[in-house]
Amino acid sequence: METLLKIIIILLIIIIYSYFENRNLELTHYDIKSKRLPKEFDGVKLVVLADLHNNSYGNNNEILLNKIKDEKPDYIIMAGDMLVNNKPNQTEIPLSLIRELSKKYPIYYGIGNHEQSLMSGERKASPDYITYENELKKLGVHVLMNQQERIVRGNESIAITGFMIGSEYFRKLKQPKLDAEYLQKLVGIPSDRCYNILIAHNPVYFKQYSKWGSDLIFSGHIHGGIVRLPGLGGVISPQYKFFPKYDAGRFDKDGRTLLVSRGLGMHTIKLRMFNRPELMVVTLKKEVQ
Repeated sequence: METLLKIIIILLIIIIYSYFENRNLELTHYDIKSKRLPKEFDGVKLVVLADLHNNSYGNNNEILLNKIKDEKPDYIIMAGDMLVNNKPNQTEIPLSLIRELSKKYPIYYGIGNHEQSLMSGERKASPDYITYENELKKLGVHVLMNQQERIVRGNESIAITGFMIGSEYFRKLKQPKLDAEYLQKLVGIPSDRCYNILIAHNPVYFKQYSKWGSDLIFSGHIHGGIVRLPGLGGVISPQYKFFPKYDAGRFDKDGRTLLVSRGLGMHTIKLRMFNRPELMVVTLKKEVQ
């Protein structure tokens, strides 16, 4: 009986802690330095939102909005899965948030697997994605579905691309291989004369994104590994892979950088442990040659 009581107390502590943790945003700051970055973009600040999954921090996301406002970003990056694909009326919360953000900041929106599922009508309960996308475009949001645009400051520019890879690359347990040639077919080959930012929801393919030509990649999807353990990182990915390599944070390879957000929300597995929701703030810096 005493052992059972201890177990119950421990479980209650875990539940209470998880409840607190999941409702308290953590801001993480990254400085990204590059010789390839144009001078006009030195000091530019980006706020990155990923995996909101229809979550709200305070009434109408006022807590999240205030934290973003305090950071005074130049641009907003959305790295996918701002909603959930298996319930009706899933567009209301992200649209409300985006309406407010679009009044002050340019927004570049990359597609996640949940938006992609809505788009293809894979679930009967899904709302009309076309209506959602049309509303985003009316608000001036740059929705990047295998598209590239230029961000211009002064007389200089950088490129920003959003990949929408096939849904088969998000399958549980087993996914097909992805190569750089497949990515080239989606959006072409990026210019090596230009600094290239990529929004790619699934970070698993960092090697292929780098080979394609990305300088800086923003991803989410892994939710920080759901449960994080000191020294080991994230425990499991949405594809049920244990200890995923690209779970959260910064990864560098051959001069390319991947930033993986732990995300802002949850969906199927309503659990986070030692893994607070994350609002990522990134400052670009021109590295002197």
